[in-house]
Amino acid sequence: MSVIELNAISGKTVLPLPACDICIVGSGPAGTTLAQELSNTNLRVTLLESGGMARDPLMDALDEIDNVGRPRAGDQWSVRNRIVGGSSHTWGGRCGPFDAIDYEERPWVPYSGWPIDGADLEPYLARTASHLGLAFGNGYNDERFWAIANRQRPTPDLDPAILIPFFWQFSRDTEEAYPYEYMRFGRHVAKRIGPNVTLVTGATAQSVHVSASGDAIRGVRFTAADGSQQVLAASIVILCCGGVENARILMNSDETKPHGVGNDHDQVGRYLMDHLRGSVATFSLPGSDALQKRFGRYNVSRHFFRAGFRLSPDIQRREQLLNCAGWLGEVLAKDDPWDALRRVAGRTPKLPQDLFNIIANSNLLVRGLKDFLGAKNGVPRKLTELDLQCMCEQVPNPDSRVTLSERRDRLGMRLPRVDWRSHSDESRTMRRMAELAVQELPKAGLPAPKLEEWARDGAEIPSTFVDVAHPTGTTRMSTQPSHGVVDANCEVHGVSGLFVQGSSVFPTAGHCNPTQMIVALAVRLADHVKAKHPYREPVLVTAHARFA
Repeated sequence: MSVIELNAISGKTVLPLPACDICIVGSGPAGTTLAQELSNTNLRVTLLESGGMARDPLMDALDEIDNVGRPRAGDQWSVRNRIVGGSSHTWGGRCGPFDAIDYEERPWVPYSGWPIDGADLEPYLARTASHLGLAFGNGYNDERFWAIANRQRPTPDLDPAILIPFFWQFSRDTEEAYPYEYMRFGRHVAKRIGPNVTLVTGATAQSVHVSASGDAIRGVRFTAADGSQQVLAASIVILCCGGVENARILMNSDETKPHGVGNDHDQVGRYLMDHLRGSVATFSLPGSDALQKRFGRYNVSRHFFRAGFRLSPDIQRREQLLNCAGWLGEVLAKDDPWDALRRVAGRTPKLPQDLFNIIANSNLLVRGLKDFLGAKNGVPRKLTELDLQCMCEQVPNPDSRVTLSERRDRLGMRLPRVDWRSHSDESRTMRRMAELAVQELPKAGLPAPKLEEWARDGAEIPSTFVDVAHPTGTTRMSTQPSHGVVDANCEVHGVSGLFVQGSSVFPTAGHCNPTQMIVALAVRLADHVKAKHPYREPVLVTAHARFA
């Protein structure tokens, strides 16, 4: 892999880039996976990244949004990263596939239904393991977990007609010194990407360039940090910039059509979803040991899994609920010895306090080593609070959307105007999940939680439940152009060679973290591109063209 760092080039003229067959815009999990899957082929691939190898406040500023809807995270770095590796710099490593019901057209969920189903993605989920550092790519997040982990299923357990066990797997980068570091895609990009790929940093994509008729891709217009512009010619362009930025780029591509590319039916930017996540109930710490073991961390093949539960499809259908999952939320004590031990092992101790915490809590460390090495569980932590955290899918709503603001960033691109909305069914679902936990946990011999005030009183989800970096649905997949932006292969309706990747193509959000699904779709798209778009000469565009 060759690297061109535009931020390191002085002057006002952008270095001309070689024409390519495929331009991938964005080097996060989707973009880097595509680059890896397309490596060592006869296709000339360029991977464009707005940021550089290190975080830069000037790049961070380009993620500013004009928020006019439900409160969102104030620090955009916590949810969007302009840097090689993208959002993998701040993700929590939690992985899991969608449930079968998530793909269905559900009469009680407007605009639900995918043009593909779980069987279509099953082989690609298996192939995500190497990209994400997983022990298993699929087949681990339901009853099959107990066989994989070589354990007996706990008895009594939850009633599967109401609450079904679910297991999230945590990404692991086995090449890092800390044994449970998550996969950060930018760290190993140089050795995992082939010689046919060129990484270009400091190149902020602003629009896609299409043919005069608007039905075929021609390239990408990007801007360097100094404001210099260039058009990179490409026969195939794949946008991998996240749920906000993918829509922003398409709407800003107004050279041939005033409302942007792929937007003939005013679908770009609509159906913005995220995940509403927060506490629905609390547990008393005394007497919670069995609960923490059953729904804690499991060590399987040197990979961590976290146990939880989700609403069964039966109860979703019967009560017209959305999909929702729950797990134990832990608030660590300031003197938790495992945090102190990790800092000491990583040679970043806070002395003398860390040594004092380790000695004062040595009994917890001994118990933890027994659990970790013997029972193959996660280590017990010193807690101050224990609650039931829930994460719920959102109702696809065409009025929850990203549009373009009149405000512009320093490169002259209009800011995304974000009008993120919530629906009463989301509050109803999370309240019902809390009630079912109170009802069902004691039947399994576990303590019942106490409902949070908002859940007990039938109130709406608190405004403190902000987005969790899962912007979804703004370039949704559909069979008809009037119902979405991309087709089942993630190609923009009516624009040959223009593809979109990431959670922005999801028609529904499910209850689960999206990264494994994103990577599975990227692997699937790479296979499609290699099969359907063999090598061909790109249409050349003048290197320093400027678009209106």
